[in-house]
Amino acid sequence: MKASARCQIFVAALCLPGLALAGCSDSKSEAQVDALELIDVAAYWAVRGQDVEQNYYIHPVVRFRVENTGSEPVGYVQAMAVFKRENLPDEPWGNDFLYSVSEEPIPKGGVSDVVTMRSDASFNGKDAPEQMFDNPKWEDVDVEVFLRVGPSSWKPLTELEVPKRIGAPGLEKFLAPDPDTPVFPEPAPGEALPPLPR
Repeated sequence: MKASARCQIFVAALCLPGLALAGCSDSKSEAQVDALELIDVAAYWAVRGQDVEQNYYIHPVVRFRVENTGSEPVGYVQAMAVFKRENLPDEPWGNDFLYSVSEEPIPKGGVSDVVTMRSDASFNGKDAPEQMFDNPKWEDVDVEVFLRVGPSSWKPLTELEVPKRIGAPGLEKFLAPDPDTPVFPEPAPGEALPPLPR
């Protein structure tokens, strides 16, 4: 299993401690970002695809909604997710960036739609995606989410380990067999498969 990355260094560098440019924020935007919280946070792994050499690629994903606990609507909320491997916790491994988490300002007391952020770095290997977690070379990955409003500084909202799970929580119900789907018996040796229903 290998790791591949296409990191946007200029974005990842924004999360370095103490990197806040003087004069680039104001008290109103700082108050607005301080009033934002993340709810319904979940992290998981998604299958990116398979290459011509039959290697599977999986990447970590985090999803959440943004709640505005302030007293006025908040627009232009930027989001950044930084993914790090356990063996290199001080170095960004992958990231994602959104210029705005919502097309419309989030009203006071309101909540955004679900925001999904995906790492641009992947693990790959010939094992089936759900078997990659058992590989002895597997590295756990953490994700940290930051928000910013206009010229405010970046506010860290959450940091969590990405669970060893393919697919978002709740996806299992869509993968469970449909009881109304007909089940065809295995054909005897030399017998043709039954035709598919039209």
